[in-house]
Amino acid sequence: MAEKAEAGTKPGKAPEEGAEKPLIRIYPEWCKGCGICVAFCPKQVLEMGEDQKAHVAHPERCIRCFLCARRCPDFAIALTDEEGRAVKKEGDDQ
Repeated sequence: MAEKAEAGTKPGKAPEEGAEKPLIRIYPEWCKGCGICVAFCPKQVLEMGEDQKAHVAHPERCIRCFLCARRCPDFAIALTDEEGRAVKKEGDDQ
């Protein structure tokens, strides 16, 4: 069964010259609404929605720190490229 994900992105200049901004994907079926990702995001990219789940509110602010995905206890957040491939932070072994 394919999961449907909320995605957010906006064209613009990436943090590193020539690099693409990742798409922030939140899998609502997995999100329990704890708000950890919202609390740890240094640029307030994410917000809690009326459904008490995290939503991408300001994707253009994303600095690719990966704190949201790393802190999510339910693995409900992924950063992907436009083809849906996982984007890894430099230094990640996984």
